[in-house]
Amino acid sequence: MRAILATLVLGLALPALAADVPSQTKDFIDNATVGNKFEIDTSQLALEHAKSPDVKTFAQQMIDDHTKAAQELKAALAEAKIEPPSDSLDVTHAAKYAKLRLFTTENGFDSAYTNEQLKAHQDTVAKFKDYAANGPTPEVKAFATKMLPTLEHHLEMVKNLHEKVQSKS
Repeated sequence: MRAILATLVLGLALPALAADVPSQTKDFIDNATVGNKFEIDTSQLALEHAKSPDVKTFAQQMIDDHTKAAQELKAALAEAKIEPPSDSLDVTHAAKYAKLRLFTTENGFDSAYTNEQLKAHQDTVAKFKDYAANGPTPEVKAFATKMLPTLEHHLEMVKNLHEKVQSKS
């Protein structure tokens, strides 16, 4: 009976806590969650359809690193007592994913994939830098600060890979 009562109390408390989350934090969390899902999903496509071994190696690292990042974000949210958003793509990212899937039947997949990864990492690094500097929720700010060097490294990797892929096409 106590377990049921505790579950009910916790279930009622989490939405109340989520309502108190600053909009800057909510936006950051939503963006980070969607970004991780997009990186993982598109990289899984790359493992199946990329021609270049370098692209496949990069894709596997994106899957590994962004899976770990998603777990660390969930831990930071639990510590901050913030309910994580659903693990799904928003409309914009779902459309980008669908567009990338079109390239799986053509030779342009590697170029399309690295182009999307470049744009995604430029956007993500900017958002993480901003939140690490200005985020109002300490646990989420610590997550952003911790992840920033890895994301900056990803950005450098994808810049180099994108140039390499572009020069071959």
